[in-house]
Amino acid sequence: MISLARAFRVVVILVVGATVAEAQLPGQARAQQPAVRLRTALPGYPDPIALDTVANYTEMKAAPGVVFNAAVEAFKTLDIPVTVRDSIHGTVGNLGWIKLRQLAGKTMSTSFNCGSGMTGPNADAYRLTIAAVVMIEALPNGNSRVGVALVGSAQDVQGASKDPVPCGTSGYTEGRIEALVRAKLTR
Repeated sequence: MISLARAFRVVVILVVGATVAEAQLPGQARAQQPAVRLRTALPGYPDPIALDTVANYTEMKAAPGVVFNAAVEAFKTLDIPVTVRDSIHGTVGNLGWIKLRQLAGKTMSTSFNCGSGMTGPNADAYRLTIAAVVMIEALPNGNSRVGVALVGSAQDVQGASKDPVPCGTSGYTEGRIEALVRAKLTR
């Protein structure tokens, strides 16, 4: 049985893969490969979550450094605390913070589905532990491949202690983050 304190502790595991030699033709550009894989452990999930596997990816017509700064500003706009700020590996975000009732100015159920009870969506009544990350990679054409990942879990704060539950996302907050990054690129 995992202790409650351990369950709420967010773990970042840096997985450094073996370098594989790749032959390149002269003048051929190669996209930057991420050297680290962000993982987070949230209550309600049996294993750490590899955030790059749940991210929605898109291409943005800007250099990675410019996108990185826009992502930092997007998190500030949405009042999401930034605890991961790694410009070398192109990652911005938070691997686990606790939030109640609202995220990005909307009820939690706008972004998360954690089941429902007699009073409505659990996401609106439970305490959520959330991880939100933007991952940026350079593309050969000078643009950036941008992934936005959001995961969460919920814990009932009323009455007897209950096990935390994993939550699905609607895509709303991920879309808001992406839209804000794009908007900040055009300024």
